[in-house]
Amino acid sequence: LDEKLVLKFMINRDFAQANRWTKACVLHQVGAQRIEDFTLDLIAQIFNPDRIIREVAAWALYQINPEIYYANVSRLGDQIQMDLDAVVTKRGFDAGLMLFDKALFFQKIPVFSGIPGITLSFLADISQVIKLATGQSVSIDEKLNSYFFIVFKGSVEYYQKGNYNSDFQEGLFIGEMLSAPGFMNSNLIVAKENTILLKLPKDLFYELLSNNVKLADKVLEYI
Repeated sequence: LDEKLVLKFMINRDFAQANRWTKACVLHQVGAQRIEDFTLDLIAQIFNPDRIIREVAAWALYQINPEIYYANVSRLGDQIQMDLDAVVTKRGFDAGLMLFDKALFFQKIPVFSGIPGITLSFLADISQVIKLATGQSVSIDEKLNSYFFIVFKGSVEYYQKGNYNSDFQEGLFIGEMLSAPGFMNSNLIVAKENTILLKLPKDLFYELLSNNVKLADKVLEYI
């Protein structure tokens, strides 16, 4: 098999033989190299029910030929098309984030160092994007907030009982903060600039940890 046939073989293998992360990486490579021979494979994969596969296939198709992307993504229904357009065609602060990009980001930060991409792809599934303009704030009191946060882009200041405590930069994990008795919103993070946070629902995060011993060990080690 030559290089192209190896990629095609991996894309079309059953999930029992090649997991979703492997397939997503192959599809991303096809888009990065703009391999036109894979156009029909990419069109087929944008109908894949797995969101990470669908997004990367759509992104790769757009890199090769935007017209073919628009002609085919319109067949998926209005909501899915809007979701794909947000992560594929938009740029800058208003753009969405592909699950693939979230997983790549998780690979690069200390708290998830050494964790397999397939596990981080499941973490990407449960993560949600929150965007803060400069000066906007979010309460992180454990009684009012059911999320953990990771700074994806930008930076925030952490205030405790109204007093500045520290900064959180890109890649830092913001865990559970206990609220002080008698204080409402005693723990706040305030955006120093336009900032993108990834928020992880605590219950889903704990469930993921319970099913992945290596991930749980890494998180406990980091904490």
